[in-house]
Amino acid sequence: MRKKVLAALLAAAVAGTTVMSGMTVFAAETEGTKAEGGNITIAETADPQNINPLYVVDQTSFDMMQALYSPFFEIVNGEMYYGNGLCESVTANDDASEFTLKLKDGLKWHDGQPITADDVVFTMQVLVDEKQNVPYSSYGYVNDKAVEAEKVDDLTVRLSLGSSSAGFLGGLSQVYCIPKHIYDGVENIGESDLNNEPVGSGPFKFEEYKSGEYFKVTKFDDYFDDVNLDSITFKIVKDSSSANAALASGDLDARLISADDYDTVSAYDNVNINTYNSGRVNAMFMNELNKDLQDVKVRQAIAYALNKEEFCQFAFLSEDYAEPADSIFTPDTLYYTKPDNTYDNDPAKAQELLSEAGKTSLSLNLMYISTDKTMESEALYVQSALANVGITINLLPTDESTFKNKTKDPECTDYDLVLSFYTLGEEPSLYADMSSSDSRSNYSRIKDTDLDALWEEGNSTADETKRGEIYKEIQNTINDNMYIYPIAYSNGFYAVSKDFGGFDECLLKTIYYDYSKIYALEK
Repeated sequence: MRKKVLAALLAAAVAGTTVMSGMTVFAAETEGTKAEGGNITIAETADPQNINPLYVVDQTSFDMMQALYSPFFEIVNGEMYYGNGLCESVTANDDASEFTLKLKDGLKWHDGQPITADDVVFTMQVLVDEKQNVPYSSYGYVNDKAVEAEKVDDLTVRLSLGSSSAGFLGGLSQVYCIPKHIYDGVENIGESDLNNEPVGSGPFKFEEYKSGEYFKVTKFDDYFDDVNLDSITFKIVKDSSSANAALASGDLDARLISADDYDTVSAYDNVNINTYNSGRVNAMFMNELNKDLQDVKVRQAIAYALNKEEFCQFAFLSEDYAEPADSIFTPDTLYYTKPDNTYDNDPAKAQELLSEAGKTSLSLNLMYISTDKTMESEALYVQSALANVGITINLLPTDESTFKNKTKDPECTDYDLVLSFYTLGEEPSLYADMSSSDSRSNYSRIKDTDLDALWEEGNSTADETKRGEIYKEIQNTINDNMYIYPIAYSNGFYAVSKDFGGFDECLLKTIYYDYSKIYALEK
């Protein structure tokens, strides 16, 4: 556990320095000379839901959005990184209750208008405006108080938090600026038709979108850094077998692949596979709108009925692809601690708890994305393992769009258990999104005011020792109550045509991409 990451982050912010250690990416060497321009086709599994960065809540939209918008900055391996960001520096006062953002000079929106402090202030105001219903609004609050944004000059903004916040920079790194001159005065930005033709700040600008077919972006000539490619076409291919075949034939140039696809794709002569730490947690959520699942003994019994090592072997085929997860945090998350009790592999204990709860014959619906092979394998394992303790699992394979709509609906009772995954990075306060009472990704529908208070305390506490104790208690609380069953920490695999290079630089961390770094090779 990197106990000094927080101190290093704040020290870097105080000094205004740019530091980055880089993420380890294992890839075959790219042979050839970098070409001028070029076009790449990248597969996505679904249509985007909303490209406006303040309203992106699905992976597909997030992938595409990163080509169109630049973050303020990134935090990579626990360090400040300004390379692909709008900020030149972020400086903090002594107690981290105030941060000053300095923008790079000469930044432009895709329509040619300058990016200024007015846009930053506007974005922060929209973030905390309850009427705008921004899903990331919690990143703009500290101790229930909205962060105040003040323009200092055209390139400088002061953010006043009202109190110290150790987790603020982690949240701010996930906030993307939107243009004031486009959205000023719009009452419901999230539902606005303006989002259909986005005006961004990133290395590529919007070109064309055809539902069910593709989303195309082209090079933005006034981007503040070099951009190698002329365009990116995000092609929508819902079926992984079809996507693999297109990759083999050259109709697709790149796609994220699962462990199930690895052996197939690695045999293609025209493809390299980039392997990296995905920062991803595969997990099963237990919907407490089901009265049976409101009983903690039932939730614990479900966990005891599963063998996590066997589970990972069945779903991911090999420990080379994933390792058993014991916390909702990833091991590289600040203050990660293995919970005291992992409730693993004790079917007799599972049956005992079910008997005590008076639930010896349960039937539960398990929902997952039908096109995700790993989820399908996970679902089959859960069905088999729980049958051994008398629980019947009805499988609900669901198309990705319906899956997203159901998990977003806080009143949905169509599923009792749901398989999902998340990638939230190294800042622990961001994981509150999975388990806070009113958070957008609380698929278990947890209502625990004590846990909510712990999340708030962890975010606002600056003392490292105390903060570590709080996050240890959070991890134990979630595990003891079995609100979320963590399954695996999985590796990421990005398959890319040998006609392209630069993915080792493009993959900043986990699911965060800098598409400007990808380049075509001369043929």
